[in-house]
Amino acid sequence: MEPSKIDPAWPNALRWFLSQGLTRFTPWHFLSDASDFTFASRAFQREDVSGGEVFVFAARQDRDDFAGLLIVDGRITDRVVYFHPVFADSSQPSPRTWNIVCDAYEDVFEFVKARVIEDMKDCALDEDAADL
Repeated sequence: MEPSKIDPAWPNALRWFLSQGLTRFTPWHFLSDASDFTFASRAFQREDVSGGEVFVFAARQDRDDFAGLLIVDGRITDRVVYFHPVFADSSQPSPRTWNIVCDAYEDVFEFVKARVIEDMKDCALDEDAADL
């Protein structure tokens, strides 16, 4: 991500990855623009039973899994929420009656360590690096 696009209000852990260009971790990828995953943030707000908000910064390319930073009192926090929305019709109330959150992590580093690296390892067992 271009340094000029990195918001200084974002947690340092996310800025650390983006500033170093560490954004592609097959099957996960991080945003390249602040608006990349706005649709997923809206889906979270509409479908999550907690009524919370997140700033989505990562998506898994082979399924509708996303990671976002929890927003509390209008401020983006370090806490990462890993979730799977159904993308229900936005004109209708959400059909979800259960929590769409799959897991939560202390910060981006914990998310990468616990989720992203494991998913990368699984992909590496199925796909040769020469095919990337």
